[in-house]
Amino acid sequence: MVKVTLIHASWCTVCPSARRLWNDLKSKYDFEYEEIDVETPEGEELVEKFGIVGIPATIIDGELAFAGLPKKAEAIARIT
Repeated sequence: MVKVTLIHASWCTVCPSARRLWNDLKSKYDFEYEEIDVETPEGEELVEKFGIVGIPATIIDGELAFAGLPKKAEAIARIT
């Protein structure tokens, strides 16, 4: 099963749109999904591991798939 991890922050203005996108897709497609705040220890570890320089960032199956808000069609293509 595909695993999607969204790195977000409370102060990020684009993050709510990314969260809505992934939650909407979660209701239509079968994949594992988690959200991690960038300011948590786990978030900081992922930022370092993947070299993330901006958020929102989406990791799919252990690979940085999107920096910023993904286009819906591109997101669907990565999870199907």
